[in-house]
Amino acid sequence: MDIIERFLKYVSFETTSNENSDTIPSSDKEIILLKELVEEMKDLGMDAIYKGGFAYGTLKSDSNKSDTIFLMAHVDTSPDAKGYDIKPRIVHYDGNPIKLSDDKILDENVFELMKYHRDHDLIVTDGNTLLGADDKAGIAIILDTIEKIKLRGNYPNIKVCFSPDEEIGRGTNGIDLDYIKKDTDKIYAYTVDGGEIAVFSYENFNAASAKVTAKGVSIHPSMGKNKLINAMEVIQKFHKLLPPCRPENTEGREGFIHLVLINGLVEEANYYYILRSFEKDELESYKEAFIKARDEINEEYQKELISLDIKDSYKNMKEVIDKYPYSVDIVHEVYKELNIPCIDYPIRGGTDGATLSHMGLPCPNLGTGGDNFHGVYEYLDIDEMKMMVKIITRIMDKLE
Repeated sequence: MDIIERFLKYVSFETTSNENSDTIPSSDKEIILLKELVEEMKDLGMDAIYKGGFAYGTLKSDSNKSDTIFLMAHVDTSPDAKGYDIKPRIVHYDGNPIKLSDDKILDENVFELMKYHRDHDLIVTDGNTLLGADDKAGIAIILDTIEKIKLRGNYPNIKVCFSPDEEIGRGTNGIDLDYIKKDTDKIYAYTVDGGEIAVFSYENFNAASAKVTAKGVSIHPSMGKNKLINAMEVIQKFHKLLPPCRPENTEGREGFIHLVLINGLVEEANYYYILRSFEKDELESYKEAFIKARDEINEEYQKELISLDIKDSYKNMKEVIDKYPYSVDIVHEVYKELNIPCIDYPIRGGTDGATLSHMGLPCPNLGTGGDNFHGVYEYLDIDEMKMMVKIITRIMDKLE
């Protein structure tokens, strides 16, 4: 298979992860593709297994190199948009709007990054589903690279992991890091899960979540004076006491507090938040703001009406990678040698690489050529996808 055939094959599998499931993987449909990838890795001459919801592959060096490259991509697609009955098509992008369906137009006046893909071949949707480039493009890139370099020869030790449930924040739950590190010396680890290939990421948000619960006193409103306490009114007061940093007003390195879900009745109301910042101290200040708002409301009512449940989600990988920069340095060298612009850009989110980094495997993120993930406007640049194969191959060539 060439890389396009690979990608089109993978997006034919429905692999939407299920955030309401606590199994690994969260959907049995992911297992079908994971086991298919195990067979493909075996066909490439790799030792490959399906284990605990993950597909692992190993290829020993044919040239006595001691270094190992580890590559990872996830099979699941986001539950934010329909992920089955995908009808991809290939178009040559000349700068003019691309009609996906009667009411869906892919236009660079709306999606500004498209201007960087002019005169390239793109894979687009029919306007009714997501595409699945996130992250089946990463899978296609990894296996196409291995196929090509195995035919050529002179490759290092290669380890691969295809994971489930990245889109619902569980992409490393149950991962066997000992298996990945087994019989390795120095590992250059990368997730292949980004967008434009010019963007290289080794920094991400520190993240936490917060559940805020307000208790009320429900009495018939006809007799409610000085007795009724409406939990929904109380929790709105709480929200207004928080710092005004919201994702709709922030960009770049600015952090935010984001209200993502509300439910409530007079007796009890709940607000669910995500908290994000590149700086640990700022994230802590957000948590402290929640505590201060809780205490202020409870003091006002002289009752314990507000309770909090704040949990850390993931950490900024940069604090680990800064201590072991070799996986970053070699990428910078390769981009310079290939005369490709390299933009070091922090991820305003998280990746499996962030978790892996804090598990002891520094793991920055490489691009795939995709964009507009998680929705019907998702597209994939075929030229960039093929270029990432060359980039990873050059990284392998520089290992010792």
